Amino acid sequence: MKKSNFTVLGNNVMRRSSPLITPALVIATALLLGNPSFADTSSFRVTFESVPGSEEIEAGNIQAGIKVLEDELAQIELEISGDMLATLCAAYIVDWSLGKAERVCDKAVEIGPTKTAYNNRGVFRALTGNLYGAREDFERVRPHQLEAYMDELRAKDVGLVADDNFHLIDQLIAEHTATEIKASVALRSAAIEELND
Repeated sequence: MKKSNFTVLGNNVMRRSSPLITPALVIATALLLGNPSFADTSSFRVTFESVPGSEEIEAGNIQAGIKVLEDELAQIELEISGDMLATLCAAYIVDWSLGKAERVCDKAVEIGPTKTAYNNRGVFRALTGNLYGAREDFERVRPHQLEAYMDELRAKDVGLVADDNFHLIDQLIAEHTATEIKASVALRSAAIEELND
């Protein structure tokens, strides 16, 4: 299963407390090197599976997390290493070890063609200038029925449920306040009419 939500900007890790059912999100911000048409900074999100090493990465110890992942991968059969490879791919991207990321990202897609593997390879491809390859990878995993997907997510994610409830309560408060104002105006109007009579 996937893990909690956190953000990485450059090499600084900032934790967020809200758990998600969707994959842990990481924003990897970088200049697209070697591509002058992308001189500005672009942000992409990579995802981590809940595997050995992901806790270290979430705590901001990227190198320690990479070491755990590499050690674990050395001890298991390649056929069952898809989630670990997908997570290592993301860790290399966050660590800016793009030379190592290329091989690992491709291997992750080959062994375990999961949403995480394709998304992370898409980020790698985008950061290295393979924009059409990145688009192809993202296309494989993005929801095509976005409205239905968001409805399903809203039903499962506590933060989104609370956000919907927040907007409903604001609406009720606004209606209640409007009713109180109307009632107050009506009472004042009635009192003024009585005085005039």
